[in-house]
Amino acid sequence: MIVVADGDQAKADAVRDRILAAAWERREDFIYKHAPLAEKVAEAKALTEGPVILLDHADNCGSGATQDVMTVIAEIHRQGLEDVAVGAVWDPEAVTQMQKAGVGSTVTINLGGKTDMPSIGEKGEPLEITGTVKVLTNGEWTVHGPMYTGVKVFMGPTAVLDTGKMEIVVVSNHHEPWDQGVFTSVGIQPEFKKYIVLKSRIHYRAGFAKLAKHTLTLDGKGVTTSDNNLLEYQNVRRPIYPLDLINEA
Repeated sequence: MIVVADGDQAKADAVRDRILAAAWERREDFIYKHAPLAEKVAEAKALTEGPVILLDHADNCGSGATQDVMTVIAEIHRQGLEDVAVGAVWDPEAVTQMQKAGVGSTVTINLGGKTDMPSIGEKGEPLEITGTVKVLTNGEWTVHGPMYTGVKVFMGPTAVLDTGKMEIVVVSNHHEPWDQGVFTSVGIQPEFKKYIVLKSRIHYRAGFAKLAKHTLTLDGKGVTTSDNNLLEYQNVRRPIYPLDLINEA
C-alpha cells in the first residue's frame, strides 16, 4: 500500500495502516469462490434475457492457457443451451479438417483437447462433436473496440462450426477475445446471441461487457484456474495468505 501526502509523514503512515488493516480484515472476501460447473451452466440456462456472457476463465490463453480445453463447452453442449457463440477454440488440426470438407459440409470432429497440462495433472480431452462448416477465413481483422484500437489481429486460418445450437469459432493462432472482431470477422453478431462463451477473465470487458445482461464465471479445467489448491508453489516467501492454508489442509 502506497500513500502520498503533502509533507506529513505521520498522516501518510496512519492512512496507509488504516487501509491495510481494512484489507486484512476482509481478506477472505478477496478469495475466489468456486461453484460446480454443472450448477452454473444450469443457472445460465434458466436466465431468460441475453446476451449472457459465460467466462471459461481457466483456459485463458492471455494468461498462458492452452485455449483448447473443452470442459465448459462440453457441459454447455450436454445441457443443450441454444443460440450460443464460442470464441475461440485453438485447434489448427480441426480447422484443416473443416477446410478440406468445405463450407456447407457436415463434419464430425474431435475438437480441442490437443494439449496436455502436466502442471495441473490433466490430459487433453477432445470433444467429439458434429456440425456444419459455416465459415472459413484467413483469421485477419482489425480491432475497432476501445482496447488495442487499430491493431491488426492474426488468428490464422479460422473456421466456424455450427452445431445447430452453438457456433464455435476455431482458430489456428492463440487469441484472447478482447474485441468483438473474434465474432464479427466470421459473420457472427454477438449482440444478438443468447449466450457468448469467452475464454477470458478480465480483458473481455473492453469489447463485451456492455453487451451483457448477465455475466457468469464458469469453473472449467485449465492452467489459469483460480483454484489455488490445484497449483504447486515453490520458492514462495512465507508466511503468505492464503497459500499457507493449503499446506495446512
